[in-house]
Amino acid sequence: MSKINYQLRRGTPNDLERVIEPLASYICATDQPKAAMKSALAALFRTVAETNRVASSCIGHFSEVR
Repeated sequence: MSKINYQLRRGTPNDLERVIEPLASYICATDQPKAAMKSALAALFRTVAETNRVASSCIGHFSEVR
């Protein structure tokens, strides 16, 4: 059986800046920055919702298995 590391790594403001800067540059470089921003936000919200769905499913599964 393999060990799973459950310790979460805390993000730093620099981590977020390294992700946002290229995204902001992309959005500003498009012909329709407002539409690109809306698409980026929609993708972010979908990803967060999917992550929460999977986490809830895992928590439910782990609470059933004892």
